[in-house]
Amino acid sequence: MHAAPTAPVPAQHQQLLGKLTGILNDLEPIQKKLLELYEQKSQALKQVDPERIEQLAVIEEQLTNTLQFILLRRQQLLQTAEQLGLPAGSLQELLPGLGLGIEVSEPIAERIEVVQQRSQKLRHESWVQWIVAQRSFQHYSQILELIAHAGKKTPTYSGGQNENGSGGAIFDASA
Repeated sequence: MHAAPTAPVPAQHQQLLGKLTGILNDLEPIQKKLLELYEQKSQALKQVDPERIEQLAVIEEQLTNTLQFILLRRQQLLQTAEQLGLPAGSLQELLPGLGLGIEVSEPIAERIEVVQQRSQKLRHESWVQWIVAQRSFQHYSQILELIAHAGKKTPTYSGGQNENGSGGAIFDASA
């Protein structure tokens, strides 16, 4: 005969709830710090302050690494829930599956909703700043090209300028 599981299902659900709460407790301050950082970075971009942007990029990388670790923990939690036969598509789906009652799950569901909204804001701000950086790089490249060519734009297709008379050894039979 097989031995019965050592922990009853409700204890497993309580353990999952503890992990879920721990993830939220770690995630919320990181998201808030990232939002503050993105506000500072936005100001630095507007003021064209490359030193400040670079300082903020280092902090952003550290926060992003921490965020990735938290997301890994989230993924592990959802995998564990799936192995137990619980809904595991998201934290929002998992919570009702734990069967903990409204008084326990409702405040946590509200926290999950706030975390999701904050995540949307972070994604949006990150995207906006990426676009600004790409456009700035494009304009910077165009300015450098104008400087390099004495203020004249180089033609996309040259009209015979800077072309050699021969086509190269492979294509030129006369070589």
